[in-house]
Amino acid sequence: MQLKCLLAYGIQSAHVVGMSLGGYLAQLIALKRPQRIKSLTLIASERLAEVDPTIPSIDPSVLNYHAKASELDWTNREEVIEYKVGAWRLLSGSAHLFDELTIRELAGGDFDRTPNPTTAFNHALLQGGERWLNRLDEIAAPTLVIHGTEDLVLPYAHSLALKAEIPNAELLALSGTGHELHRNDWATIIEAIQRHTAF
Repeated sequence: MQLKCLLAYGIQSAHVVGMSLGGYLAQLIALKRPQRIKSLTLIASERLAEVDPTIPSIDPSVLNYHAKASELDWTNREEVIEYKVGAWRLLSGSAHLFDELTIRELAGGDFDRTPNPTTAFNHALLQGGERWLNRLDEIAAPTLVIHGTEDLVLPYAHSLALKAEIPNAELLALSGTGHELHRNDWATIIEAIQRHTAF
């Protein structure tokens, strides 16, 4: 769908940036339509590959926290906001002070414009793409991997695996950053992407 949108605007190829599941999908696009990809930036992402038992999986604290989701009243604005703020706090890392006021405002905005807040969990239903697994060595696009060293969802080892398996990939480590990106890291991330796409 995204590639068809590019064609509709007369864009033949693009620099693709994806975070978390978005990075996983970006790898899939790069393999399926390599001629359409100028560069890849993969932020807090895992490999498009079979599960490697030597790479740490999601931290149990994250699973335990989200197990509470089934008990929430998803129509209760304040209850949902508290849940979202707690999740964001858990995934923020230790590099920066947690900005609860800003996150609370963001969570409220999400609730107000989202008809069904539980759709945030839909990515867990993703299936398919098996024939593209374990082919990261075929990615020819210049690739930048950006990853926080305190990511509890996709631990830092995932970034090392991406760098090792995608030819000539570069890695930017964000020390003390978690799976949620703090605004104090934005300038570093933007500057890195600008350098990476300056061709």
